[in-house]
Amino acid sequence: MAKPYGGYEFKFVDGDPPSRYICAICTLVSCDPQQVTCCYNTFCKTCLEQLGLSVKQPKCPLCQEELSFFNDGKLNREITALKIHCTNSEEGCEWQGTINETGTSIDTHLNSSCIYHLVPCTNECGEKIRRSTLETHLTDNCTQRIVNCQYCKRKGRYQLITSSSHLDECPDLPIQCSNEGCNEKILRHSLASHNETCPKAIIPCEYNTVGCEKRMKREEQEKHNEESSLLHLQLTKEELVLTEEQLQLTDQQLKEATETIESLKAKVQEHENLLTTSSQVLKFSQLSQWKEGWHSRGFYTSPGGYKMSLHVYPKGDGDGKGTHFSCFISLLGGEYDDTLEWPFQGEVTVELLNQLEDKNHWKKVVHYTEATPDDCKQRVSKGEESEEWGNPKFLSHAYRPTNNQRFIKNDSLYFRISVKATSKTKPWLH
Repeated sequence: MAKPYGGYEFKFVDGDPPSRYICAICTLVSCDPQQVTCCYNTFCKTCLEQLGLSVKQPKCPLCQEELSFFNDGKLNREITALKIHCTNSEEGCEWQGTINETGTSIDTHLNSSCIYHLVPCTNECGEKIRRSTLETHLTDNCTQRIVNCQYCKRKGRYQLITSSSHLDECPDLPIQCSNEGCNEKILRHSLASHNETCPKAIIPCEYNTVGCEKRMKREEQEKHNEESSLLHLQLTKEELVLTEEQLQLTDQQLKEATETIESLKAKVQEHENLLTTSSQVLKFSQLSQWKEGWHSRGFYTSPGGYKMSLHVYPKGDGDGKGTHFSCFISLLGGEYDDTLEWPFQGEVTVELLNQLEDKNHWKKVVHYTEATPDDCKQRVSKGEESEEWGNPKFLSHAYRPTNNQRFIKNDSLYFRISVKATSKTKPWLH
């Protein structure tokens, strides 16, 4: 078997080979022998190549002539047919063969059958082991062999299973109980339950809830109870007195809380989560001069409430155009919009007032619900107003007032607007 460069370092069966086989550079039996043309001596091919790497114009190391060489095939056949001992002969291998003759070469022997040859572990643990002991290594000694934890039976590589990273967490590893005087070894997963019953565990007195501060081993609890029965009785009595006083105080607090709740429920029932406003009366003057619609001034539904405007179309609008008197409501941007609930929901009552007496008014209710279009009920910026929402058929042009009804007087109309705003989150805004 040759080195990366240089000749063969084998132990030959028939003694030292003839000198003509020897490389004059490495002094070993030539590997891939080359004959120089100058003095006809023999060298390893790799030795000559190494020589050529060291200088630009290599010369023969023996005669110093310009170096030129050729492959000596005859000599190579003679050398490779030499009988040699196995490189592991000193270890006990008795194999004899040739350097590279098919079937009997040293490489074939070492790579397949030599039981003394060092081979890499097939588990890739990094070690090289004699082929004869490889099986034992793989099953008994390799750090990468697959084993079961002797405690929890988890399967894994030996190096991991026997490491602290596993043993520090292994649920079935026996661990010495930490209570002084207890010599039991408990599986890690049972430690907590063992401590609940361990006679050596330090525990508080079972009367600690009534004031006994004694701590003792669990096995001493019964003896302590016998020795401290009068103390425990006195502590229990004091605790009962204190509990009675606390119970009376709690009853009183519960009574007061119940009264407060009933009072609040009554107020909630009273308000019904409604924001109710006082009525607003609006005057529509010079009725005969309005060709299209009339928009009232902006008004607030209550102090701190919503801002609105009434829109009146004497000749009708939408579905009531040409046949009815139409009335609509628009929301305006107000001073208190930040504190109000949006979108607006509730009822707006529009009354056309009878100017003869305070009854027989004409009334319609505008409902703002979840079904109302968003553009009609959402908050708008200051100086803007929402889309109109109301009754396009508020009052028919064909309606004839009764003798005690008069809606128009001095070319003017009066409207009364009442608003009830339903609030789900701010019932205090009223």
